[in-house]
Amino acid sequence: MERLVAARQPDEEIVVADGGSKDGTPAYLRGLFDAGLIQQYVSERDKGEAHGFNKCMLMARGELIKIITDDDAFCYPAIREAADFMLSRPEVDVLCANSGFIVLEDLSNIFFYEYNRINFLRWYNEGAVTHLIGLSLIIRRSSLALTGLFHTGSVLVDSEFTFRITALNVNIAWSSAWLSMRLDNPQSNFRNFNAPLRDDEVIRMMYYYDKQFRNDTASILKQRIPYKEWLKKPIRPAKNAVFRMLNIPVWEAPTIPSFPTHYQHKAGDDVLDAAFRIADEYMKEYNGQHSTEFVFRANESSIAKTLPSINQS
Repeated sequence: MERLVAARQPDEEIVVADGGSKDGTPAYLRGLFDAGLIQQYVSERDKGEAHGFNKCMLMARGELIKIITDDDAFCYPAIREAADFMLSRPEVDVLCANSGFIVLEDLSNIFFYEYNRINFLRWYNEGAVTHLIGLSLIIRRSSLALTGLFHTGSVLVDSEFTFRITALNVNIAWSSAWLSMRLDNPQSNFRNFNAPLRDDEVIRMMYYYDKQFRNDTASILKQRIPYKEWLKKPIRPAKNAVFRMLNIPVWEAPTIPSFPTHYQHKAGDDVLDAAFRIADEYMKEYNGQHSTEFVFRANESSIAKTLPSINQS
């Protein structure tokens, strides 16, 4: 909260959802509200993360909504740059951007979600129904009528939301800046949610939203029996060798590159403070070394102006 309050601009409001905490959080929020440091808050029992997000989005009065989770780091200058872009382009409903994570038990490396850009381009170029990193999303409030709210019955809230919006006629833009950093910790929902159940939920959502999958027998077999993979696996090494010999690009699964932070723990260091500091410094350094490019579908009246940026990206 201190970081968020310090970053707030005069034309921004902070709306907080607390799930009815019994540890003094409501009194803390009341103090921030009375001091004018936050503009709206609610503290009551809810139905989980998505329910809290939805309350805040419906309470929000601004044109743009940025979800800020309490255990992750965000690059506020890059967020503001993206917000200014969206304010100048009213046709854009949602924006996503580069993201990454750092593990609290080992601060020696930062990991970059390279597949987020790849997934966006798959949607942009091919219309693929895909997952995008929710931490980087900025949503136009008036577009909630199109995107819908977050699904309160889903555990992987951002996965369900982004599968949904990539399946709909939502105009999604991409910012090449690094906007967010997940601080992976032992209490993270992502880490504690049973991995097979997590993967099963993702598969169910993909089949539900992707129009190529139907309820006919062939589609059901395609969902449950990976016969194509069984057929491709034995011949894939030979095919890839031929493609490389002929200099034909070979598709490879997206990776999660890592970068050393050169962090050395010192006695008395607070791990959480160190993680936030490392995340802030790295996002600032990355964005300072890379000029921000925006990719989006423009209105016909502005398409001539934006095509060079799209081609370059």
